[in-house]
Amino acid sequence: MTTSLKTLFAAAVALSFTACSTDTDTTKNADGTTTTTTEVTTPSADSVGAKMDAAADRAGDKMDAAGEKMGAKMDAAGAKMDAAADRAKMNAKEAGAKMDAKMDAAGDKMNAMGDAAAKSARQTKENMKAAAKQ
Repeated sequence: MTTSLKTLFAAAVALSFTACSTDTDTTKNADGTTTTTTEVTTPSADSVGAKMDAAADRAGDKMDAAGEKMGAKMDAAGAKMDAAADRAKMNAKEAGAKMDAKMDAAGDKMNAMGDAAAKSARQTKENMKAAAKQ
């Protein structure tokens, strides 16, 4: 919410027009006619200035309160974002640990298959040597 200089000026003009007071007297004359006298009293510049200052103070207070509310909401949103980021980091770490475990298991399986293949190759070589001797 912003308050511009134009807004404050418009408020001052409105205050000055609404702050005027009128006093109307109607008097009956002896000949049967009536005379109406209207007296308009305008406020002093000091009283208008004081009212403007008070209005500006109230507007400033409202803006400060709105700013504090917005700040609190932004802080809450930031906390939610931080919590979501922390959860994402934890999920990534857990996924990484699971992937590492699967990769280690696959590596162990490949090593075992390599060992079995080497053993089989040695056995085949021995069998061929034995067959050649017969």
